[in-house]
Parts: sequence; structure tokens; C-alpha cells
Amino acid sequence: MTRDALVAVDAGTTNVKTVAFDLDGTELATATRETETYHPEPGHAEQSMPRVYERAVATIREVVAALPEDARPRGVGLTGQGDGLWAVTEDGEPVRNAVLWSDSRAADILGEWDEDGTLDAIVDQCGSAPYPGMSLPLLAWLSREEPDAFDRVGTILSCKDWLKFRLTGDRSTDHSEATVPYLDSATGEYDRSVFDLVGLEGAKDVLPRLAAPTEVAGLITAAAADETGLPEGLPVVTGLFDVPASGIGSGTATTGGTAVTLGTSLTHQVFVDGPQPTRSGIQMALGMEGLWTYAIGSNAGTPSLDWAAETLAGVEDVDALETRAADAPPGSDGVCYHPYLSPTGERGPFVDPNARGQFVGLTPDHDTDHLARAVYEGLSLAIRDCIGHLPTDATRVALSGGGTRSDLWPQLIADCLDRPVVVPDGSELGAKGAAIVLAVGLEEYDSLEAAVGEMAGVATRYTPRDDVVPTYAELYDLYVDVREAMGEVWESRAATYRKLGDADE
Repeated sequence: MTRDALVAVDAGTTNVKTVAFDLDGTELATATRETETYHPEPGHAEQSMPRVYERAVATIREVVAALPEDARPRGVGLTGQGDGLWAVTEDGEPVRNAVLWSDSRAADILGEWDEDGTLDAIVDQCGSAPYPGMSLPLLAWLSREEPDAFDRVGTILSCKDWLKFRLTGDRSTDHSEATVPYLDSATGEYDRSVFDLVGLEGAKDVLPRLAAPTEVAGLITAAAADETGLPEGLPVVTGLFDVPASGIGSGTATTGGTAVTLGTSLTHQVFVDGPQPTRSGIQMALGMEGLWTYAIGSNAGTPSLDWAAETLAGVEDVDALETRAADAPPGSDGVCYHPYLSPTGERGPFVDPNARGQFVGLTPDHDTDHLARAVYEGLSLAIRDCIGHLPTDATRVALSGGGTRSDLWPQLIADCLDRPVVVPDGSELGAKGAAIVLAVGLEEYDSLEAAVGEMAGVATRYTPRDDVVPTYAELYDLYVDVREAMGEVWESRAATYRKLGDADE
């Protein structure tokens, strides 16, 4: 007797993973390949579209070969890094390297839209303001800076849509990818007049077909079957991008909980009924069961830990850094760290391309242990900063991403939030979310809630520690006061180094 295997591909910024699950959410096989990100100019972030597909193919083939003898693929679900510009020609060839969500080349264009009122008009339409790494400002940049490439654009896709196109030939996207800035928040359908607002009237036909994430968008082609080892004709659903997919995989999609992803960037989201009037984050339609996800993404994340391990502590890995951090007291004896290391600045809960990381309060009495702990605390306070701007109170927080391999960081998050924190069962929650959406699309479950109830579980719980919660409440106020006061300093620093011709600017 055979059992069904749900094959889920999660194409993140640094890795492409494929995981096979059975219908109760148990992992059957997994494979990972690293991806390469190029930075041809300061603030630019690109990936080779063919190479990302090659990595995905390699992981799918490895997983298919590793399936238990009694398991057979039932379908394919996809998720991946959101936004960016993954453009293909009418013939389906990449127009150029993909421009990623973390790219800031279109920041000046967004500044122009803000000054002339265009940004307000976009927000009125879709409910959220785009940021530089989204496809519309990137299209505007392409039109100005690379007009020949712009003229070759046939369809704009996201990362997972590009993979789906290569696997099936279908050019579609889901509502979560399309909401900002292309949907009318009142109808949940495309409003192509947004192209008129930004002077790209001729680009209205570049949008892919809009499809629900549970819709079977296409079938594995003969060529893709040969490449991946999947059966030809296997159904592939549209899928969601990785932020809501991780939320679903964490089990918070239908419980009113808050999902936080501890990855290269930090993402924070809640699932709500319909669009919300508050506009401090990005809200996206799920295209299923009337749900919307309200998310705040921060450019802060695990790079702070990698940097601190290598540069501050001189240790081989983050595990060793954590040991150093655990030896310092709560509050790091007066050192406060702001984790804005990204060369593109910060995007949540505030937007400032000039924001940069810093330690505040250093004295000769501080050692590496203090600095290491301050980094963990700064990341945890950044999470509180973002969650405080979500439209609902966080009664329970579920964590996902590589940061959950730490014991210290989740505990500090619980302490800083003064809320229980859980790490869900399983190591690949984005892929699990894609598998849950696939299971609903294949009618293995009759609702998202039913699928989450069967396939998502809890592995570890962290409870706030009463003796340190007051300390972190006070430190949070300081954290916010300092980062608000730094705005003018960051601006002055950026202007100074522009004059000096520093590569950072």
C-alpha cells in the first residue's frame, strides 16, 4: 500500500530547499542547495534566474530519490522569497538577472512618488505602500536605466512563480504576491490603473494571470519530469510567497497568533479577516477563505549574529557566540545594540535607507560577552518594535527560521515581549506551509484550518521569566528613544560619506 507525499519547494534568498511531507505533516525527505547573490553596485542585489532553477531541480531530484519505498509524489507546492523583479520575455527567457526584494536601486524613484503624491494614491488603492525592492518601482527603474531590457519584458514573476513557470509553463501569481501594489483592496482583483499613476501605461500587460494559491496552476511537463524525476502530469498549485507560507506552517494562520521568521531578515505577521485600516506594515490578500496577512518586515536578522561571531568574538559559528552571550547579564551592563546592518537601511517598522547598526553605551569595562549578548538583545527588541506596530495584540508568538536553532534567542524574545513563544514542530515551516496549501488544493482537507490542525504542531515552548521582564521593558523604551534620535545622525553620516565617495553610499 502506498502513501501520498506532498513535495514542497521553498526558494529563499540564501537557499533553495525541497521537502516531502506526508499528509499528517511528517517530513519524509529534504534537500538543500545554496544560492548566490550578486552585488554589482552598492545597494544592488541580484540572482541568476537559471541558476536558481538549477538549484531547485537538484533538490527536487534528491528528494524524489530519497522518498520511502511506499511513498509516491501526490503534487508540488511552491513558496519562496517575495517581491523583486523576475522578468521573462514573451518567449519565456529571463530578461536579465533577477532583482531581489532586498535591492534598493529604486529608492530615489519611491522618494519622487512620495513627494508628488503618487505613493498616497497607490496606498489608497491597495492598502500598503511599496518599498524599493518591489516590482513596480523596479520596473520604473528598468524603464529609466535599462530601456532595452524593459522593452523585452513579457511577464513579471516572483521567484516561486519563475520556478512554477519552468516546471509547468504556466505564467501565474497568487494574491499575496500581487496585492502590493497591483490589487484593488476592495475587490481583490487587479487594478491596472496603477501603471498610469507611475507613467508606465505600456506595461499593463506584463502582469501574470492571477490565481488562488490552492489552484492547480499547471502540470509537470515532460521536460521538467526528465529534469526532476517527478512524474509527468503531476499537479502544481500556485502557492504563496514565503512570509504567509511560514505563518501557515507555524500553525498561526487560523489561531490569531503572531508568526515571526528569524532569518536573513525578520518578518512579523498576523492573519486577519479582510484588509485593515492601519498602514504601518504590508498587508496582503491570501486569496483563500477571506484571509489577509498583515506583515512587517525588518532588514535586521541573522546577519548580525554571523557578523558578531566572526568579527567581534572571532569564533567559528553562532553556537559559540551564543555561549559567550549567555555569560553576560540581562541588559549587557549598559550596552544597547541596534541591528541595522543592511546596506539598504531599514524598512520596518520604520523606513530609512540611511539607518545603520550601532552599539550605544560602551565603556572599557565591557568585553566580548557583553557585546555578544547586546546583539541578541537588540535583535529581540527589534522584534518587539515590529510586533508593537501590528494591528492585533500578540497573545502567542510562533517562531520559524534558522534562528530557532538557538536556545537563547527564543527565550529572550519571550522575555522582551512578555508573551509565551513557541517553536513549531519541524525544521522547514515555509515548505510545510506550501505543503499545507497543496493539501487543501488537492482536496485532501476541506479547509485551511483543518489542514493546519492536522499538519502543524508545537515542538518547544518558552515562557517569559518574571525576574527579567521588567528589565527588558525599560530597555525597549531606551531602544526606541535612541533609534528615533538617530535619524538625523544617519542622514548626516550618509551625506558625509557621499561627499567622500565611500562605496557604502
